[in-house]
Amino acid sequence: MSSASRLVTLDGSAGEGGGQILRTALTLSLLTGRPFRVVKIRANRDKPGLRPQHLTAVETAAALGNAEVSGASVGSRDLTFRPGDYTPADLAVDIGTAGSTALVLQTLHLPIALKTKEPVRVQLTGGTFNTTAPSYPFLATTWRAHLAALGAPLALAMPRAGFFPRGGGLLDAWIEPASLRPHALTDRGRLVKITGVAGTANLRPEIATRLLARAEAALAARGIEAELSPAEWTAPSPGTAIALTAEHERGAPATFVGLGERGKPAEAVADEALAELFAYLDADGSAVDPHSADQILIPLALAPGRSEYTVSEVTEHLRTNVRTIRAFLDRDITVEESADDGTGRVVIG
Repeated sequence: MSSASRLVTLDGSAGEGGGQILRTALTLSLLTGRPFRVVKIRANRDKPGLRPQHLTAVETAAALGNAEVSGASVGSRDLTFRPGDYTPADLAVDIGTAGSTALVLQTLHLPIALKTKEPVRVQLTGGTFNTTAPSYPFLATTWRAHLAALGAPLALAMPRAGFFPRGGGLLDAWIEPASLRPHALTDRGRLVKITGVAGTANLRPEIATRLLARAEAALAARGIEAELSPAEWTAPSPGTAIALTAEHERGAPATFVGLGERGKPAEAVADEALAELFAYLDADGSAVDPHSADQILIPLALAPGRSEYTVSEVTEHLRTNVRTIRAFLDRDITVEESADDGTGRVVIG
């Protein structure tokens, strides 16, 4: 039996224990042609098994890759996926809930970008602002910039925002053919500027004003001037968020999002984004933010040659992605973690 046809078996309860293992496996299965089985899916979550957004990722990946799938149903904890040959084409995906459009897009992106010879459009309907997944401002500023640096450009737009519980947001992606290249980023240089946007949908504009005032005051207390602005989003249901972005001399900008919910003061929403921003700024010199650290690992593992980057925090998401990637690819991936402050270094040989 060839290595390309051997079944990869994954424990979905290992490490981070969420949907990340499944999403990474789908991406790499499509690209390598290797089938996989994952058991104990999302065993560490309040609602174990596949949720609608995970099922959408599986079904869309299966349609894209002409795959045979068993166990693809909401609540399933055991899934087998056997990909076939495929040619990418435009897709329209409706999650049907407020589930994350970002996570579905990230699952599909590389299998499309590395196989297509012409631009592909992917339209996703669902949540564009999510508490446990990347929100649109992060995708548009940080994820997109990282991918461009790695040789995988794409364009993004959010014609309509989608918030919990209704969703209904619209995320448009135009995916270009990719040619991945190795990357070295170990120092981000000096801080160039902080920018931010506070947006609302179907809520009083004063909420955005309060978000911006809180952020401006906290940044000023650190001697940091920022370019902050309000926004009004079109959405089927109410919602609010603030996104704060740090731009340094080198590397991609790092974006941190605070998300509103019923009964949560605007100041508390701003404080969430500020806490993550300040933790990143205080991790002096680390080039990659904790949310991006595991996301850029897959394209770098697929790129030829050696890559290296420093991270402001070694997260369980990063460790989990390393283990999942190693199950599919013969790559030497090392994560070094500081015992003093939790910062680290990732080396892909």
